[in-house]
Amino acid sequence: MKQNLLVLLFLGLLWSCNNMDNKQAISEDYYQFKAVDLSPYDLDATLFIPDETAGIGASFQTTIEHEEEFKWKVMAGPNFRLFIEDWGDNASKLEEFKKSLQEDDVFKVSIISDEGDCIIYKRQLIKHINVPKYKHVSYHIYSLIKLGEYYYEIKNKASGDSKTVIDLMKKSVKSFKIKSN
Repeated sequence: MKQNLLVLLFLGLLWSCNNMDNKQAISEDYYQFKAVDLSPYDLDATLFIPDETAGIGASFQTTIEHEEEFKWKVMAGPNFRLFIEDWGDNASKLEEFKKSLQEDDVFKVSIISDEGDCIIYKRQLIKHINVPKYKHVSYHIYSLIKLGEYYYEIKNKASGDSKTVIDLMKKSVKSFKIKSN
């Protein structure tokens, strides 16, 4: 009887230590981020957003716009804007997007990373209008994540962002999960 009790206590201790390690790892990975609950905006999910200490001009108050039934805009100050769109069961949206990244006469496109459900790419202006020594370079993120039965597209603004902001956005995109109660 005493041995069974000791074994149960030991297993409970191991479980709680492991649980604390997981919570500590999450908090370390998302240092300078805050969790945002999207359920008040008809999206049963959470997302980590950079806070004011991240050094990108993120405001303390995250703003979420949900004007259309299937679109959301998550903003943390003027330099951090993520656009989320519900694509239903359209699992092929990511492949369609990858095909659309082909270079054209205006921009050279370079894939920086492709992790399956998340792509980071750079766009560079090919023709330098009036000022050839300045190169227009912008960074972009595109992701298609399945939550439950639906696919959600997450991307930054069309004009792009700095590499620093994109790296923070990548962490945010990777944190996009169904809300746990």
